[in-house]
Amino acid sequence: MRARTLLPCLLPALALAAVPGRPRLVVVIAIDQCSAELIQTYGPELTGGFHQLLTQGVQFTEAYQDHGFTETGPGHSVLLSGRFPAHTGIVENEWVDRATGKVTYCVADPTVRALDPDTAHAASNATFLGDTLGDWLQAQVPGSRAFSISGKDRAAILMAGRHPSGVFWFTGPSGFSSSTAYMAHLPDWLVRYDHALSRRFATQSWLWTKEPGTPEGRVASWTYGATVVRNGALPRLIQGAGMPLGPGFTARFDKSPFLDQVTEEGAEALVRGEHLGRGPATDLLTVSFSATDYIGHAYGNLGTEMRDQIHRLDQTLGRFLDVLKRHDPDVWVVLSADHGGMDVVEALQAEGFPARRVDGAAFLGALNAAMKARFKVAADLFMAPPEPTMFYLKAAPLKAAGLDRTQVLGAAEAWLRARPEVARAFTATELAAVDPAATGSPRDSRLSVLLRRSFRASRSGDLLVAFQPLTLFNAPPRGSAAGHGSPWAYDRRVPLVFWGPWKAAERTDPVRTVDLAPTLARELGIKPGAVDGKALDLGPLK
Repeated sequence: MRARTLLPCLLPALALAAVPGRPRLVVVIAIDQCSAELIQTYGPELTGGFHQLLTQGVQFTEAYQDHGFTETGPGHSVLLSGRFPAHTGIVENEWVDRATGKVTYCVADPTVRALDPDTAHAASNATFLGDTLGDWLQAQVPGSRAFSISGKDRAAILMAGRHPSGVFWFTGPSGFSSSTAYMAHLPDWLVRYDHALSRRFATQSWLWTKEPGTPEGRVASWTYGATVVRNGALPRLIQGAGMPLGPGFTARFDKSPFLDQVTEEGAEALVRGEHLGRGPATDLLTVSFSATDYIGHAYGNLGTEMRDQIHRLDQTLGRFLDVLKRHDPDVWVVLSADHGGMDVVEALQAEGFPARRVDGAAFLGALNAAMKARFKVAADLFMAPPEPTMFYLKAAPLKAAGLDRTQVLGAAEAWLRARPEVARAFTATELAAVDPAATGSPRDSRLSVLLRRSFRASRSGDLLVAFQPLTLFNAPPRGSAAGHGSPWAYDRRVPLVFWGPWKAAERTDPVRTVDLAPTLARELGIKPGAVDGKALDLGPLK
């Protein structure tokens, strides 16, 4: 009997037994900053893993991250929890802790220790709320295990859930590591892989692997402030003989296709080392590829660098799928992304688009200056935000001046709404009154609903802002060439593909990424926890 036909009342009991059709291995792949448009742009050129998944799987062409602040932490927290960031607690990559007033990184945990001696900070899922598919699977199917690996700590950790069997992320020249939140020491298979990996870092260059018939990517350069962005500047030196293996190496390596290649090899080593899919029950592996995000930030998404990255990732995915199919012919694979991204501001401007780059420090300074003039105070009333979309009031100067909090927020909200860079601004009180479960097509979700789904009172700012489309809220000398984080479709629309026992199909009905986890739960014959999504109909079996 197929899992989808089971009566809800029978699910808990049957989930404890082997369900016909349940695979031994499920792999969920997330590609950081991979918009649906990116796949549409380069898809016709691809012949490897992307091509296999898109042509052989059930592809939802209108899938959306249906929340407002589209960043790595929130997006990864959504994929396997089936919950919006308001419920996972991962409202952005960073926020201000209301109790301490300090900026909090979404997976930072000072109570644990990094297993890599070269890593300055340790990480865990301490700030993540709720549970994920891996937790449901392990709780209901005895013998199941859940592992996660990524180029980024927050990507691996936030897909892994509350009680994973193992979580690993790339830390630099020493390879992949973890923290004492998950294990006392690294497994032998990973130590061996890291040792072999370190020998490959001595010399490396990123060459353009142009295939016959593939058009050239954009070749251009822009200067903003002291920063020069060059597209089409391949080859790029990643590491030369005698160069130190320090932060500079890691920064160059991260924004190259080689990060995804070693992540795929690490995932292979994990599959072999932990004998995934060879146990008595279903194992879950989540893999997040991070290089597309680093490359997108550095070079945009329409240059030679991104074209080469997608081609190389296509081949990397092809290799991984081949390995998985040899390991377990009945493996299920799901592909999605945490968010999309926009191209380089200056490139968009050259093509006639109304893109703009906003200096965050200057914007905050103007807001504080306006409020000081309005309320006749000398001190700044808003602190520097960890993310540009949330503004926090400073309690001390507010109290010292005897100002009414509601009045100050109302004035600041009016000032923000009058700015040409701003689409909408909301106070925390306004957003708290919005229903995050509002229905309707995710293609047309209202800004108030999107920002409500990214809002949690204990972590979010006093004012939340949606900037106009194609606005990048950073500038020199500390800015990225391109970015993401907005509530607009180019940041929210992502791929969603289910590759397994289902007949290949292309579906155009709008769906949400919160639907991924409950869909897999239904297909696996297990009961999900509290979710904001719904199980999708994947159609008939092959």
